[in-house]
Amino acid sequence: MPLHPIPEVRVPHQMVTPHGDVLRLVAARRDELTPALRRIADTIAQHADEVVHMSTAELARRADTSDAAVSRFCRSVDVAGFPELRSLIAVALAQGRQPTPVSLADVRRSSDLATIARAIRNAHVDAVDLTFARLDFGVTALVIEAMRTARQVIGFGVGAASAVLADLDFKLGQVGVPVTTTTDVHRALALTARAGADTVAIIVSHSGDTRECLEVAQAGAAAGVTVVVITAAASSALSRAATHVLRPVAHEPRVGAGGTASRIAQLYVVDLLYLGLLARAPDEDAVAADRMNRAVRPHRVSSGEGS
Repeated sequence: MPLHPIPEVRVPHQMVTPHGDVLRLVAARRDELTPALRRIADTIAQHADEVVHMSTAELARRADTSDAAVSRFCRSVDVAGFPELRSLIAVALAQGRQPTPVSLADVRRSSDLATIARAIRNAHVDAVDLTFARLDFGVTALVIEAMRTARQVIGFGVGAASAVLADLDFKLGQVGVPVTTTTDVHRALALTARAGADTVAIIVSHSGDTRECLEVAQAGAAAGVTVVVITAAASSALSRAATHVLRPVAHEPRVGAGGTASRIAQLYVVDLLYLGLLARAPDEDAVAADRMNRAVRPHRVSSGEGS
């Protein structure tokens, strides 16, 4: 049965955002914020039931900051202004949606294994839930279409992003997209600098402030490459250099978290790109995928079950 393309329809953000998640989103973004905005996040987390009755000036005074900082904070959590944020907090409270009771920030040297396991579980579940809530499916569809028609896809990142790049490399190969991934900045710069408009560069950086990633993005933009950035930092220089930004969200303290929740969120985005490409694959690609599966089947060891 042929696969039908997913309609290229831009979905309004409000249609895909579960408003009850706003308190979890505030918690997830906290460690990425400036000190002034972090104080606002802490005030909301600790006094959410009071914040719903405050004015902008009252929240600014309670958080020892300015009205302008409250406006910046609202933008940082993808909300138009404080009245909307206040309404979303009220919805979250009515639905009983509080920030995760046990988080990675609660793990201490003396924590028992059950507490640690629960904190990791909560961080990973939140990473998927919050990323889903904040994805712009219109932008995602544009990225998928650019990848589908690209002559080549270049993937780049440093450090822990290598795991995400390996998954991207494998999955794009599964759908026949020519892909090269690397963590070597010199190679990435050379590849993007000589590429052109028929190339997509996918750059993975949770923080958005990695110098090497910014250099590769700028080199790609100068060459006319479609630059796709997977980052949580929408206001970073890396995001500003991109053609499209996909924003995974994960709640991780800066120190000692290991970065796994952010990788989970990034892998979730890669899965969406892969399955989006697969849904648009022509019939001959399905035939090729079947040939590929038959080619590797002899290398699987049978358990004997069902034989």
